[in-house]
Amino acid sequence: MKLKISYSEKTGKIRRTFNDKFPFLKIEFFNTAHAPGQPTSRNNLVSENIFLGEINPFIKEGTITIAPEEKVAAIEQAFQKNFGLPVQVFRKQNNVWIETTKSDQLTLAEQNEKGKQSSIPHGTELGDRYLEDGQY
Repeated sequence: MKLKISYSEKTGKIRRTFNDKFPFLKIEFFNTAHAPGQPTSRNNLVSENIFLGEINPFIKEGTITIAPEEKVAAIEQAFQKNFGLPVQVFRKQNNVWIETTKSDQLTLAEQNEKGKQSSIPHGTELGDRYLEDGQY
């Protein structure tokens, strides 16, 4: 997948495109960078749908290519290094989104699969039908 990065691109579009490709992952934008393997304070999370130029007024336009075999850490670093955009990838764990700080060396495909497996209700098999409220 290729994502267009520009001053006038909105975070919401990037998030939706990323989540369409990796349904058990999401990407969040922050206003400060984080060290590799470290979490970013939720206080630094940017609003839901703002222009990328509001995060980094000096952003360079370009594209970023994201492939399932790339490691989470590499994607986060590419956003920061190439565009000055601090991001974190989160994985769905049951019904909660967790930062992938301790598992950043896994690929996006591996992280997405972990999220998929953890989201299957206990006692069901893939393909079983269940209702969101827990009734079977």
